[in-house]
Amino acid sequence: MSLTKKFLKSEFGQKILSRILAGFIWLVYVSSRKTFVIDDDSKPYMRGEGNGIFSFWHGRMMLLPAICPPKHKMRVLISHHRDGLLISRTIGHFGQATVSGSSSKGGKEAVSEILRALENGDNISITPDGPRGPTQVATKGIVTLARLSKKPILPVTFSATRNHRLRSWDRFMLAMPFGRIVFYIGPPMLIDENADEDTARMQVETAMNSLVEKADEAVHG
Repeated sequence: MSLTKKFLKSEFGQKILSRILAGFIWLVYVSSRKTFVIDDDSKPYMRGEGNGIFSFWHGRMMLLPAICPPKHKMRVLISHHRDGLLISRTIGHFGQATVSGSSSKGGKEAVSEILRALENGDNISITPDGPRGPTQVATKGIVTLARLSKKPILPVTFSATRNHRLRSWDRFMLAMPFGRIVFYIGPPMLIDENADEDTARMQVETAMNSLVEKADEAVHG
């Protein structure tokens, strides 16, 4: 293993890298022209008049810290993988907390923690196609959380005129400074306690992918 890889895998290296990443995200956000397209029914949640589950695709999570309504702490579900720790440290620079867990490890504990957080008034951010994909395909986990908590799912995405798509499984969108960014927040989706989870999962997936198409069209159309 090279010295560079050893450094980046070390705790000190991850702390340094998280500061660099947070600084870059801040630079992109403040240097870009921004437009927020928010569904009328979601505006109360964006004003902090209620809490819910904010749903981003993994490949569109770079500007997740920009979605932080007032009055309610934002807690982000991340995996136990080393990349998850780096994400946790990075968003920590923006005052957002994390919940650790995934479908493969720590799932039950994470669900319990998320339900407690939602009951206490916190918001939750989730990437329902993470941490392994397939990209832009929702798992049932987010539907289960919404059904148990009786809190709405708010689909969120962004697109940017200046961006680089990584060759990762999620085709991660790396927004670049000095461009135009469009954020979309779709209508809140309440999941009935008797709803078929697979049908509800497809509804969430369809709503999120529709937002991605609208955001991409808005900046490139």
